[in-house]
Amino acid sequence: MSSIRRAARESLYVSLGAPLGLFWLVVLVSALATAIASSVAVVGLPLLACVLLIWRWAANTERQRAGLVRGAPIGRPPRLRPTGGLLARWRARATDRATLKELAYLLLLGPVGLSTGTIVLGLWSAVLAALAAPAVAGAAPAGSLLGGLDTAELAGLAAGGLVLAAITLALTHLLALACTAFAESLLAPDDRAVLAARVDRLETTRAGAVESADARLRRVERDLHDGAQHRLAYIAMELDRARAKLSSDPGAADELLGRAHAESKRAMVELRELVRGIHPSVLTDRGLDAAVSGLAERCPIPVEVDVRLDRRPPSAVETAAYYVVAEALTNVARHAQAHQAAVEIHTDASARLVVEVRDDGCGGALRTPGSGLEGLGQRVEALDGSLVIDSPDGGPTRLSAELPCAS
Repeated sequence: MSSIRRAARESLYVSLGAPLGLFWLVVLVSALATAIASSVAVVGLPLLACVLLIWRWAANTERQRAGLVRGAPIGRPPRLRPTGGLLARWRARATDRATLKELAYLLLLGPVGLSTGTIVLGLWSAVLAALAAPAVAGAAPAGSLLGGLDTAELAGLAAGGLVLAAITLALTHLLALACTAFAESLLAPDDRAVLAARVDRLETTRAGAVESADARLRRVERDLHDGAQHRLAYIAMELDRARAKLSSDPGAADELLGRAHAESKRAMVELRELVRGIHPSVLTDRGLDAAVSGLAERCPIPVEVDVRLDRRPPSAVETAAYYVVAEALTNVARHAQAHQAAVEIHTDASARLVVEVRDDGCGGALRTPGSGLEGLGQRVEALDGSLVIDSPDGGPTRLSAELPCAS
């Protein structure tokens, strides 16, 4: 049954190449000729932009159609994000290597699809005619070709139809493979396009990581200046006052020393929290499970933690995963109005660390410029990871990060 389905899909794929190839050849040649001829007028540029969008859509449909043979659609090439004015951006899109290859495929699909589709349609028509000959021969007119054949000749014609069907199946399979190879050569992302998109992505994520790191440094500086520094200055002042009263008023000096001692404890707690925000020692000493469990214990709502790791991920990935959970649980405690949350961390089959945080709160979490989630996304993307936030209004919220952790 699977062989029959495969043969049907291959026959459909190759046969559709004839009408589709002819259609796109006529449409694109006509549209491009009209747009280029009218490019001297203002209307020519919008028309050319429309044609560009049409052939991109057509190329995407051809990628989907190739799934009839391949089992899966052809992957789309990454698109560069052009900068500059409107005209410059459209010029960059029109001259993009992947876009030009798509146009070349659609134009070449005309002759290629017509030839291969006509061959397959013609062969299958002959097969059907030969197999149906014995059944319709009795109704054929006396002077026709079928009317003059006897039973043995009709049986031989049907047998020849079976042989031709086997040949057609094999030829259709070869043509389907050839057509998909042709489609992949022009529609699949090539190494150059992937590399260019990779460079573009790395430039963007690097800039975001630098900006995020700079924001964290400013936050640390502000916390030190507004918090611990003031407390240490207060302690120094109290100690100076206690030293001045030590000989003349020991009771007052003892009271000042007590206040300085209490303030030093508060300063130590604040510094400990600040250091934990930079890089928690428990993460270095005991790993992600213990560090995340500590975050869950400090969260004001119940948090279920499930960490399944065969081995410790690289330090940078482990730190990023920790801060994904820390930022997510902070948002849950402050904004989500949730009753419970869950943290799940595991490694998938692609050697990627998957971190997922869920809560039953009110939702509405967004990754906006300058927000904590934006900084978190920049940290994850700087490691070539991805951050997905699913938080509809009314909840629930699901935050998922994937980080490459192969050594």
